[in-house]
Amino acid sequence: LASDQGYISLLVLLDLSVAFDTIDHNILLERLENMVGVTGTALSWFRSYLSERYQFVSVNNLSSNYSKVRFGVPQGSVLGPILFTIYMLPLGTIISKHGINFHCDADDTQLYISSEPDDKMKLSKIEDCVKDIKDWMSSNFLLLNLDKTEVLLLGPKAARNRLSGYGPFKVPKSVGFTH
Repeated sequence: LASDQGYISLLVLLDLSVAFDTIDHNILLERLENMVGVTGTALSWFRSYLSERYQFVSVNNLSSNYSKVRFGVPQGSVLGPILFTIYMLPLGTIISKHGINFHCDADDTQLYISSEPDDKMKLSKIEDCVKDIKDWMSSNFLLLNLDKTEVLLLGPKAARNRLSGYGPFKVPKSVGFTH
C-alpha cells in the first residue's frame, strides 16, 4: 500500500447535480453510434425511446399539465444507468490524459493518486484534471457540484502534515482524519 511506503494519497469524490436529468439526447445518440457502435434499427429504437416522452406531477389526485421531456433519461428504468454511463464515456479519456487513477459507477466518480509527500507537482495534476472535468461537464450539460465534491488526504500523519494547507481543496473533518 502507498501508506506503508510513506506515500500520501489524494482521493477526490466528484458530485454531480441532477445528473440523469440533464442528458442531452442528441449527444447520447451520437455516443451510442460513434463510441459504442449502435447503428441502424437499434439506433432508431434508442431514438424512439428517448423522443416524444411526456411527464406530469400528481399530488392528492390533482395533476399538472403534461410537459415534454427534452433532456434526461428515464430514472428507475433498467436502461437509465446504462445510458448515463455511455454518455459519460469520454470522461475516462480526459482523466487518463492526466495520469490519474479513477473509478466510475453511473453518476459517482472517484479520482485518486498517490505520491511522495514532497511531489507536489504530481499532486497538482489532480487539480488540472478536475478543471478539465468541470469544463467537459459544462459543455455536455452536466454540473459538477464543487460544494459537495469531497477531497480526502490519506497517509501517515507525518506525511499529511507536510502537505497541510496545500491546494484549494479542503479536507473534510467529518471523515475523522486530522491534518
